[in-house]
Amino acid sequence: MVSDYLKEVKKIIEEKTGLEPSEITPESYFEDDLNLGEMELLEILNELEEKYHTELVNKKDDMETIEDLIDILSEQIE
Repeated sequence: MVSDYLKEVKKIIEEKTGLEPSEITPESYFEDDLNLGEMELLEILNELEEKYHTELVNKKDDMETIEDLIDILSEQIE
């Protein structure tokens, strides 16, 4: 299931940023590696919240990498 979340997160980031899928890895830092600002990250989290009916925005301070996001997402859903 975690790989499904990774695919979805990568897809949303690709749509928002135009980055190539190969540039987005679980170890990627939102700000340093992907150049995502706070507003872009909030848009991504909001989209994931709608899709998975969960709360992510209130946990954004705990997320620095894609892996952090996926861990929090999978904890809340499973």
